[in-house]
Amino acid sequence: MNNNSAKSLVRRVTPWIIIIGATIFTAVWLGFLISRDYDDIIRQHFAATVGLPLAAIASLVIVFVLEYSTGPIEFEGLGFKFKGASGPIVLWVFCFLAISAAIRLLW
Repeated sequence: MNNNSAKSLVRRVTPWIIIIGATIFTAVWLGFLISRDYDDIIRQHFAATVGLPLAAIASLVIVFVLEYSTGPIEFEGLGFKFKGASGPIVLWVFCFLAISAAIRLLW
C-alpha cells in the first residue's frame, strides 16, 4: 500500500469513525443522564443539557456528511475565502449557531 492510498483510506474512514463514536458517546451520555437522579435538571434546562450538546454533534455530522459526499469544503463569503481546514470549521460554526438559534426560538 503506497502513501497516497493510505491517506485516501484514512480520509474515507475517519468521518465514519467520528460519526459512530459521536453516536455511541451520545447514547452513553443520555443513558447516564436518564439513569441518575437528574430528572429535575433535565426538565428545567432541557435546551442546555440535551439540546446544545446534540446540536454540536448534529453540526459535526452535517459537516462530515457534506464533506464525504462532495469533497473538500471551500466557499467564499463576506470577502473571505475559506479553504482547507477553515472551510469545515466555519461551516460547523454556522450550522451550530443556526441549530442553537432554532432551539432558542422554539424553546
